[in-house]
Amino acid sequence: MAMIFVQVPLSHSTSSKSHVNVYHLLLLLFPLLYLPAARYLKVNPATAFIGTMIATSAAAGATYGGGLRSTLLVFVASSYFLGVVFGRKLPEVDLRRIFIWVLGCCITFLLVRDAVYAGQLGAVYARSEGASSILYMSTGGRNIEASLLALLSILMLGTRAYPIAAGIALLTSGMMLSRAGLIGTAISIGIAAYRARKTRDYYFYTFLGVAVGVLLVGLVVSSVIDVPILDRFNLQAETQLAHKNVGRLALWNTAGLALDHNLLGYGVGNGVPMMEELSGLTFVENNVHNIYLQFLLEGGVQSLLLFLVMVGQILLTRTEGQQSNIKAFLLCYLILAFIEFSGYEAYLWFFVGMFYARGERRRAEKRAEARAARDAAPTTLPEPSHA
Repeated sequence: MAMIFVQVPLSHSTSSKSHVNVYHLLLLLFPLLYLPAARYLKVNPATAFIGTMIATSAAAGATYGGGLRSTLLVFVASSYFLGVVFGRKLPEVDLRRIFIWVLGCCITFLLVRDAVYAGQLGAVYARSEGASSILYMSTGGRNIEASLLALLSILMLGTRAYPIAAGIALLTSGMMLSRAGLIGTAISIGIAAYRARKTRDYYFYTFLGVAVGVLLVGLVVSSVIDVPILDRFNLQAETQLAHKNVGRLALWNTAGLALDHNLLGYGVGNGVPMMEELSGLTFVENNVHNIYLQFLLEGGVQSLLLFLVMVGQILLTRTEGQQSNIKAFLLCYLILAFIEFSGYEAYLWFFVGMFYARGERRRAEKRAEARAARDAAPTTLPEPSHA
């Protein structure tokens, strides 16, 4: 589980702009150890989405071909299956301990990495300096590292490790000028404040008021003094990048062009290549930095609708225990997914599988308790009737 967060790269493909990491090998091997646990798999919006994406990619492959990135579905299915297995098998206390252990692995990596690059910390954290040779916690670079730390802090909610996790996420996101990391950390702290409330309205409006106040002060200060971290939220910069055919707006505009030609999906991994072919442009990115648009582009309308049904079910399901933290983790990811991620990350589908498994485990435990209560109930004989 730690390797999903601490991603150690093994190789890099320049043609598909993709990395092969240690966790990819683990996701191919580990499911073989748990094949008997396939009985835990149920038909739900997540399994329906994965099945539809597989069918869509297979059908689209005949027309648009396929490359290395088309294998992402194998890792999506594997990570989902392992999430289901661990979610069903692990009790609450063990799951909490594993989450804390994963945080410890991430902190260890950060300390070792910073020690190795002690003379180049500017290149590690300062966005103005190049970092092509720097080893980040995620092969996605600074932004994903900051986002992963913010997401991981949510899994620490309710433990004494939470302030440490949230503090590291905030510090890292601030130094790396990561928009997604800062938004994710704000969501994490907001959830923590809400859960620690005395009254619902007091803490909710206090958090909202502080957030708006900080934003207004920041905007005023940035108009007088150049504050790099606030510049990262300036849409004018994104517009300027779009004119050079770089950045999110350029990707989204060109994705719209590809969707005009096909709404049923180009197949996993074919989204950006088809955008390049239709527009004549070349992109550095291998995804459009918006998973909803990515699923529409590669999986078609049918896949996106199933994914949205899954999102709705996660949002509306009442949870308790570690499932509540997993739900918060997923909702934070799904908010950040409007501006980053590809949608095929193992840490998404692992915790989607775990979310559904925790619900199944809780329902199974309640059924067992109900049966035990019925078995323990004394049987009363009817009173004899007297003529």
